[in-house]
Amino acid sequence: MTHDTAETSLRAYYEIAQVDLCASERKVLKAMVVGQLYTRRQLEQLTGMRSGPVCGRVHALLEKALIEVVGEKLCPESGRPVEALRLVAQQLELAL
Repeated sequence: MTHDTAETSLRAYYEIAQVDLCASERKVLKAMVVGQLYTRRQLEQLTGMRSGPVCGRVHALLEKALIEVVGEKLCPESGRPVEALRLVAQQLELAL
């Protein structure tokens, strides 16, 4: 399967999963790219949302198993280790 087809399949999964999401949860998901790691601060910058709403949406998306914590990464601003977030690749078997 080509990379474009795999990416389309993964994106379709997330679009279907977004049916029961609020607008700000959708905004956070749409800012994320499959396979890339993000900090909450990076999601704030990508979405233009403030810290509180981003943290709330991240918590909701974690509970809905659409994103996951995969360890830590260094915050680009503070240099401190923070949670690394990524989209859950529930359809990765289609990409292989």
